Amino acid sequence: MLEPHQPLAPPVRDAAPRAVASEPPDGPPIDPLLLRFAAEARSRRFQVAANRGFPPEAEAAWRGLVARLDDYLARPLPQTPLLELVRSSVTLEAEWEFDRRRYGPPPADLARLVLGRDQRLSRRIATSRAIGASMFAARPPGRLRWPIVNAGLSSGFGYRDHPLNGTRQIHAGIDLAADLGRVVSAAAQGYVVSATWAGGYGLLVEVRHTGDLTTRYGHLSALLCAPGDALDPGSPIGLIGQTGLATGPHLHFEVWEGGQVRDPLAFIGGGTGLAPPYAAAALSGGPR
Repeated sequence: MLEPHQPLAPPVRDAAPRAVASEPPDGPPIDPLLLRFAAEARSRRFQVAANRGFPPEAEAAWRGLVARLDDYLARPLPQTPLLELVRSSVTLEAEWEFDRRRYGPPPADLARLVLGRDQRLSRRIATSRAIGASMFAARPPGRLRWPIVNAGLSSGFGYRDHPLNGTRQIHAGIDLAADLGRVVSAAAQGYVVSATWAGGYGLLVEVRHTGDLTTRYGHLSALLCAPGDALDPGSPIGLIGQTGLATGPHLHFEVWEGGQVRDPLAFIGGGTGLAPPYAAAALSGGPR
């Protein structure tokens, strides 16, 4: 048994990085900005006479919105959820049409700016839907089952900036966001190698499977198994928690094969296993 806070040795020669939670977005959601802009635009239309030309205050508001949209569209694609993009496009087109009808033709350069951002939003919506359709389409059964279903995929596998210390390193698994205390189950038949405190992983369970395969389940709030336990697929092994280096409740799930860390999504089949708001977002415009 390891002493408290002593990191657990990985199942390979090279140490795996400590688990991290989801990467924080570069800025707040754009919805509050859009709601405020639409409310101010409606109020302005009541105060300004119709067909007297595009008022300077409306032009200034639109130029300000264009600048904020530029900041928003500069974010990485995962930080611009599909539903936000759709709402942005709908709001932009509707408020632009209302102002044109109320005030008359806008300045030509302003029209180019606004219509250009609407085109950028449309392209990003199409890209988000295309990527989502390929990522979340139902797949044939895989070697592993989801350790927790109806969870949100809050962070994927691969290199990124550590959200706590800012260093660039590999995220050696996937993060599945779920409510504190939900049951985590074994991804396949196997036996428990260790179930203990493991440094940045917090409470962690490591399970050995056939085919030189090992899975890890980190940041648990409680352990429901012990070393040497034989497990069937779906056997409970722990509860969702926030122990170790974690900024919120979630499961950090790793897969190792032949001494190398692998992307867990390549081993999991049978559909997405994600909560409807996450799984449906890419296909139908739902929230992420």
